[in-house]
Amino acid sequence: MDRPADYFKGKGAQINTKNPFAQQDVSYDDDPYSGTLAAKPRTQVFYEKAKNLVNAVESPDLGMMYSANPYQGCEHGCSYCYARNVHEYWGFSAGLDFESKIIAKPNASQLLEKYMMRRGYRVQPISFSGNTDCYQPLERQLGLTKACLQVCQRLPPPCGYHHQKPTHFAR
Repeated sequence: MDRPADYFKGKGAQINTKNPFAQQDVSYDDDPYSGTLAAKPRTQVFYEKAKNLVNAVESPDLGMMYSANPYQGCEHGCSYCYARNVHEYWGFSAGLDFESKIIAKPNASQLLEKYMMRRGYRVQPISFSGNTDCYQPLERQLGLTKACLQVCQRLPPPCGYHHQKPTHFAR
């Protein structure tokens, strides 16, 4: 089966969807499904000085108690990704914005260390990037996951991670 000429290679979404949290909406006169779409969008990085990194997971069907996500959004763009809708909370779409507008938390490792050094801290497993891939291409430049794992190496809690290519972690 041939792909249409306007197909974005490597992108799970082909358009931006409407954000239900946005107060304003942009609509176009032309049909976005007809004709050729714009060129593949470049990845934009938005730096968010986060207040905390570790979040309690209260879902009874997940096998983790705490999660840490140094990135929001994911360049891999897997069409089956369940984390897309979370991007709408930040004012972006769950479509192409999720894949091309990435929110990075440059203070992630400092927040993780502060969390683990606080008085009364009880060692619990922390799942890294349960919401997006912690080793997406942007990690090569920013190294946020690496810095967090270095904190875990010094202050060892049990930790796990979710990644497309498990062999990457061994490097």
